Amino acid sequence: MKKIALSAVFLIISAVLIYYIPSFSSNMPPDEDLPQVVTVSASFKDIKQKVKGRGKIISAQSSEIWVEDITDIKTIHVKQGEKIKKGQPLVTLKDHKIKKEKNSATMDMITAEYKLQELERGEESESIVTANREMTLAKIEYEKQQKESEVSKELFNAKAISFKRYEEATIQLKKAELRYTGEQANLHRLRDKQVVDVKVARLTYEKAKIIYDELAEKERDLVKRAEFDGKVIKLRKKLNNNSSGEKEALMSIANPEKMQVKLQIDTYDIARVSVGQTVEIYLEEYGQVLTGRVNDIGMEVIKKQAVFGGDSPNIIEVTANIIGSKPSNLKLGTEAEAEIIVAESKNKLVLPIESILEESGNAFVYNDNQGIAKKIYVQTGLSDTEYVEIVHGISVDDRVITTGNIGIKNGSRIIAVAESSPDQNFTVHDDPEIFTAGENAMFKKFGDAFNHQGDISGQSVKDDGSSFSINIINPKDFPDFNDAEGDFAAFPEIPSD
Repeated sequence: MKKIALSAVFLIISAVLIYYIPSFSSNMPPDEDLPQVVTVSASFKDIKQKVKGRGKIISAQSSEIWVEDITDIKTIHVKQGEKIKKGQPLVTLKDHKIKKEKNSATMDMITAEYKLQELERGEESESIVTANREMTLAKIEYEKQQKESEVSKELFNAKAISFKRYEEATIQLKKAELRYTGEQANLHRLRDKQVVDVKVARLTYEKAKIIYDELAEKERDLVKRAEFDGKVIKLRKKLNNNSSGEKEALMSIANPEKMQVKLQIDTYDIARVSVGQTVEIYLEEYGQVLTGRVNDIGMEVIKKQAVFGGDSPNIIEVTANIIGSKPSNLKLGTEAEAEIIVAESKNKLVLPIESILEESGNAFVYNDNQGIAKKIYVQTGLSDTEYVEIVHGISVDDRVITTGNIGIKNGSRIIAVAESSPDQNFTVHDDPEIFTAGENAMFKKFGDAFNHQGDISGQSVKDDGSSFSINIINPKDFPDFNDAEGDFAAFPEIPSD
């Protein structure tokens, strides 16, 4: 009986499956109708946050030589473009009787100094010597009269002399006392005067020295000397006013061995810039990238002129010293683009920035789980314009959807039509027909000031023929192979002779 029941159940289930399976299959979208996506594996890269700026190459040491009038010039000792040494005479001006005035000031200063030294030694003047002698005589006389007055008083008390004799002795004592105190006062007055004379003599000397120093400075200024080793950058034969009516310097000198780049940084970015940060300096004219370090951040906001009626940008000037090697023929005034590295994280697990989606403030990605889109929440870290650091959520084994992730849902069926490998492939906007596999070519990254070189190993032309993919093998001139990702212009390499 059980066998019959089980057989009946089996038959019923089989009938149901036979009925519903065709219907279910007919509702499933065919593979050609599934969303097509491009996936990428997470990779380890350095993340650099950068602030961009533009500016010019300047000298870290520079100065200008000014003269009031061209007729003041006696001799110009250098030529434009000439190398100069510190202390070397550059220009000699006419003296205009300065030497004669300086000689006279020298004599006045020496005389005042001698008188001051004489007074400071404490040597008494003839009047003080005389007053001191008179005071000494007055003191002797006063002491003598004191004794005689005492004797007269004793004799008067003993009635040995008359009152008149006693009174005469008293009067003589009073006179002697008045003379002594008078001579004392006179001596003190003369000595006080001598103190004042010292002060006056010191002031006279200091005044004479100031006059001498001023004339000596003028005499030194007659010969303008180089303050450092360098080069004469500009020499004007005529002292004309510039377009704003301001006078121009006779000569400009600079040290081309110590170079800087002065950049204009938007005020919105300046808060992230600090002294000591590394700067990547791109010189398009030279096809090179230099390294610098921020050494000064301006304090003044400069308002730039608005372009085409737009908002007027505010900028801060930032100066960076160029460190390391640089072109031997690098010219002052060369225009430069630069990126200041304001934050950096080395060798971190990253994903392309377009693969990161957001939901209620939480970042997530879609992983290709054997043709099924799987939603994975991730914790992100530092990011730049191309990549985002992944702190937690995925590993290098995951295949993350980077193109076609908009509009799909968790659990959606997908078809991965391509696997991106940004470390080896990039898109080149140019005519693909002029390139073939194995050909060597030069590539210039858009927004980049330097060329790269590599071998073409394959092409994948877009339908509209506007671009094609190139796989680089044996990269030769990439400072960092990760730079290969991005939009590049390409042209065949020109063989050298």
